Amino acid sequence: MSGRDFWIDFIRTYFMIVTLITLAMFIVGKAMMPEQTFGYEAFAAPLLNGLVGTIPNLVLYSKRELKVKELLVRKILQLILIEIGILCIALYGSKGSRLDPLIVGVLAGCVFAVYAAGTLIAWLVDLASAKAMDHALAEFQRMNAGDQS
Repeated sequence: MSGRDFWIDFIRTYFMIVTLITLAMFIVGKAMMPEQTFGYEAFAAPLLNGLVGTIPNLVLYSKRELKVKELLVRKILQLILIEIGILCIALYGSKGSRLDPLIVGVLAGCVFAVYAAGTLIAWLVDLASAKAMDHALAEFQRMNAGDQS
């Protein structure tokens, strides 16, 4: 992957993560703390969490094509870094109920769910792109085969 492609993917991933984090915050917040209200500073949380969740993408950068085992190890490392980063931000300076093991577990589960959803969405986009390229290549080959007849 070229540096330009990497940064385009980085930005696309950031906005996808911010959207998924906002959705997760809404669902979990309504389920676990429906009486909680926020000020305008709450709008910054998904942006910061999205950045912390996107920076570990640097682990995946390579100038050469990664082998499946290498990619799997890097994806696991990426998930661990994301979990640590998000949990540190979310729990920094926390006291009382935010340190409840249930809350920490739900937060870790949400981070994993967002990671899994983001990975699945990226995979589906890549799959659709690959199918479109295959179709275009087959069409190109059919056109060239007709010209040579």
